[in-house]
Amino acid sequence: MTNQTAVEIFLSRLFKCAGTVSTTYYNTRVLKTDENASDIELLRQIRLLSPDIRDTFQLRSSFRQFLNTSLSTERLFAIGANVGGYFARLEKLVAEHSLAIQDGRDVAAEQYEMEIREAISDIADSIDDELTILHAMVATKFAAVSTIAEKRRQNLHYQERTSKLVNLLENFHFADFAEQLAGNEDLALSFRALLEDRIPNFREKLKAVLQQLQQYLFEFRKIEDRARLVRSFALHLNRNPDWTPKNWDETASPPEWVGLAMPMALVCHPDVTQPESEVVLREIAAAIPASAEMRIERRPPGQLVEETTESIIVVAQSPLKKAVQAFFTDAVVSQDWISARRWWLEHPSMTANIGEDVWLLRLVSEDEREGRSGRWSFRRVEHPHPVFDGNVLIHDILAARKRL
Repeated sequence: MTNQTAVEIFLSRLFKCAGTVSTTYYNTRVLKTDENASDIELLRQIRLLSPDIRDTFQLRSSFRQFLNTSLSTERLFAIGANVGGYFARLEKLVAEHSLAIQDGRDVAAEQYEMEIREAISDIADSIDDELTILHAMVATKFAAVSTIAEKRRQNLHYQERTSKLVNLLENFHFADFAEQLAGNEDLALSFRALLEDRIPNFREKLKAVLQQLQQYLFEFRKIEDRARLVRSFALHLNRNPDWTPKNWDETASPPEWVGLAMPMALVCHPDVTQPESEVVLREIAAAIPASAEMRIERRPPGQLVEETTESIIVVAQSPLKKAVQAFFTDAVVSQDWISARRWWLEHPSMTANIGEDVWLLRLVSEDEREGRSGRWSFRRVEHPHPVFDGNVLIHDILAARKRL
């Protein structure tokens, strides 16, 4: 039986998914298939993959930053050290992408699209990581440090960071990004699903953390004077170990401050870890009388058998995937064409939290993956885009049982 450490177990799991990690890094995303499904679920469990759109996944920003550092890629030098830098980089990439499309540089435009998706994910992941750190600090009241002065300094530091992030999210104009990315389906959907729709939630959580930090700062100020007195008294006891308080009850005329000062409730206990206490503790143990009622229950000898059960991981389907499967199930048994938009309206219990545009795009993606081997016929109601050549505007989707 080998005693593997947690690091060795983690690295062995990561080695099994080396191919999937490499594909995701160089392609910026990976589509979930039957071949890589187990790798994707394992990478999600160890928090190295985050979900993208249309059943695709991408590397988390922290892991991608580690690979950039290890491989010394050029992308390492383009990423800033704070959220404001991420926003500035995204703004620059969107502008360069628009210029590349206008100049007809298709290869450069595709490269900018990959970097824009990474920048959007970097912003969302960095804000999410910042919230995780702040919640941990607030929940423990800065338990990593012991003194009030250190807690106060850390409180002011994180309060300043949170205020800057809240101001950035409140003052940054996201409408320009949405308009500039409207001509590209994938980029517009990534920006809306991964960042724009989550900004209000991020902002409210950061405001709640900021309010809690301000409350903690007020509490730290209240106990600062009392903590100073306790530290002074502890220093006095360390310098004078034989000191005992004076019994003012036996004094005929005690000073005035005795009647005004609030008493301190002191609780004392012996320090059993000191070597000089060993003799006293041995004497106390020897003085404990024996009792017939005291019995020591001993475990009968036996064999220690290690039982290892294989863990079963059940992945719950998303509401969107359940709705897509239900739609195509109805289409397989239907002789007539079923309208996707009408089905979306007639089943609010399954599509309440799904946007109509996301619903249509998801059906197109499902047909592209399973349409050839599926049992349904698929037809799109569309017309060419008036401005962008090669693009179409989808008005509706029709599906029915495949005719033999």
